[in-house]
Amino acid sequence: ATHMSAPEAGLEPVVSPQTAVHDGASHELPTKLLLSLAVILIAMWCAVTWLPWHVDGSVFSVSVHTITEFGAIVAALLVFSVAWHARSPGQPGNIVIIGCGFLAVGLIDFGHTLSFKGMPDFVTPSGSQKAIEFWLMARYTAAWTMLAAAIRPIQPLHSGWPRYVLLVAALLWTAGMYAIELLAPGIWPSTFVDGHGLTAFKVLAEYGVMALAATAAYVFMRRKSADLAYSTNDLCAAAIITVLSEACLTLYGSVNDVFILLGHLYKVVAYYFIYRAVFITSVRDPYRRLSEEIEERQEAEQRAAYLAYHDVLTSLPNRELARDRLNQAIADAKRHQKQVAMVLLDLDHFKNINDTLGHAVGDRLLQAVADILTRTLRQTDTVSRPGGDEFLMILKDLHDADAAAPVVNKLIEELAKPIEIEGQELSISASIGIAMAPNDGEEFEILLQRADTAMYRAKAEGRNTYRFFDDRMNAESVEKLSMRNGLRRALELKQFVLHYQPQVDLATGRVFGAEALIRWQHPEWGLVPPGKFIPVAEDSGLIVPIGDWVIEEACRQAKEWLDKGYPPLTVAVNLSALQFKRGEVEQVVSQALACSGLPANQLELELTESVLISDVESVERRLKGLKALGVKLAIDDFGTGYSSLSYLKRFSVDKLKIDQSFVRDLERHPDEVAIVRAIIQMAAGLGLNSIAEGVETLGMMQNLRALGCEEGQGYWFAKPMPAAAFEDWLTHTLDKGTLARVTEAA
Repeated sequence: ATHMSAPEAGLEPVVSPQTAVHDGASHELPTKLLLSLAVILIAMWCAVTWLPWHVDGSVFSVSVHTITEFGAIVAALLVFSVAWHARSPGQPGNIVIIGCGFLAVGLIDFGHTLSFKGMPDFVTPSGSQKAIEFWLMARYTAAWTMLAAAIRPIQPLHSGWPRYVLLVAALLWTAGMYAIELLAPGIWPSTFVDGHGLTAFKVLAEYGVMALAATAAYVFMRRKSADLAYSTNDLCAAAIITVLSEACLTLYGSVNDVFILLGHLYKVVAYYFIYRAVFITSVRDPYRRLSEEIEERQEAEQRAAYLAYHDVLTSLPNRELARDRLNQAIADAKRHQKQVAMVLLDLDHFKNINDTLGHAVGDRLLQAVADILTRTLRQTDTVSRPGGDEFLMILKDLHDADAAAPVVNKLIEELAKPIEIEGQELSISASIGIAMAPNDGEEFEILLQRADTAMYRAKAEGRNTYRFFDDRMNAESVEKLSMRNGLRRALELKQFVLHYQPQVDLATGRVFGAEALIRWQHPEWGLVPPGKFIPVAEDSGLIVPIGDWVIEEACRQAKEWLDKGYPPLTVAVNLSALQFKRGEVEQVVSQALACSGLPANQLELELTESVLISDVESVERRLKGLKALGVKLAIDDFGTGYSSLSYLKRFSVDKLKIDQSFVRDLERHPDEVAIVRAIIQMAAGLGLNSIAEGVETLGMMQNLRALGCEEGQGYWFAKPMPAAAFEDWLTHTLDKGTLARVTEAA
């Protein structure tokens, strides 16, 4: 699918055969099946023993005996072959013991087969006695082998050579059994008497095999719950069936009757279970686990490939996959004379959600937005998440740019609907920028940069809207980039200058201070006003060192005028919100006062209301630090932000500065008069001074003075001037005693 390929996936650890643990319970013969088989085998034994149709005739011929024995021999040799050659990592030595032991069992069973009554002579004459002797040697070899495997600790052999020791021991044991039987047959007690049946020695010997097999079965059963590397159920079953086999071999009266047939069949079944246990441990389980290191690795590789091109949180395509989709879409568009829209969406104020409700809610919201976008767009379009709270969409097969507008409007409409996250209804909006291919470019990075430029224009123009990229935006972006780069060196190259605008006592005309206003004297652009470069400086964080320089320079200049004999002037300096929050204002102010020698009460710091309402405790602590230095504090642009009596009292400010937007329409709009009067009266009631900025006409000045405003600044008195020009202006004013315009108007 174009939008979302799969649910959220994560890489899982790959288990290697060396560390994988055998899950015995899942690969052994099921317990119910084992019990059913045991019941059947025991029932067969009981039926042969007790039921009326018990047969004593010759049902077990030489040919049948040969077939069953060769089946048992093949099974025994398979046990050895599998245990010896299929060496899985960490194979326990118990399996090798079983393999080598049953190599000997198979070889001895071969001697038993050749010695059965009716077979051609094998070195010595064949007969019941000889066959039984080989039988007992094989049975004891098998029983001791199983008991050794049962009681030995489950661990691999320490090195390669013990395997060969076991193999040589098995072959030497077999050779010894053959030598005893063929070279010294007379050492055996009688085991079978024709016409009479089994001797006591034979029966007692079979009971010995049964006891060993039963002990092995008990140990295997006790180990069933342990985390073993082979099937204890299968080996336990083999030992129990061996007991039944040997029980049959204590009851026959003729080597051809049904008991000896049943005993041999039980033996073949027991060998099968032993083979099954060895095969599962040495072949099936390792290959199953290997098939699973392969499947898991393939899945891990697929997941890694998926994650390389998808966002983990939303499962949307990521930036790289979006790049590929864009290239495909542009290629298709060129063939069909169509256009492609790259749409960059950024959630408005998403940080507030993370900060107030937590990142978990923020993640859920991002997932919900991803779902909204994928449901709203066509299946042929692409929705991706490059990161953060941004989403990138590629709209294919558009006739022109106008075709993208309805789609984007629909997105804004859908996002405006409340979204419920963990029982809370959240309202969100988004700012969207659109770049069109091929008109705005064909390369991914260029289109993304231009969509980003358009998106920031949408944010700057109120958010919750969209803007198409145009060349004007590109020119502005280039200008902003150039300005940002230039700002980085402006301080070093001393390109900043301060202009000073006088502040006047409206009642007396006395000049009591000046506001320091920064200008950028660029070698190519000329004098750059603050409205152009201050926003760039704030965006880049350069406003902090620039603001520090302004404080230092203003203090130095004010002290210079004081040293020249001018009356003490209060110099006012604006503090940006970023400078106040991130900078070290107290330290900078203290150092500037110390270096310049300016009295602290001649420095006034102007802060906007927005600075004061965030993180009140921290703001109060820092303002107290500034007040402790002796400087004055003023609230700039008062009335345009979050005016509050509580913080005015709490923060011990000295002055309110009435914003020029109220002063400008003072003569034409009575409502503005009411606002200004309220601010002036509030300041007076709190013991604060009030100063109006933007005083540009005589009427403005007269109205402000009539309303009780104490101070003013603006073009009616003087424009901002460089330090030298301000000094000349101040000299001329002092020569007249007071500011002429004020006294004349009075």
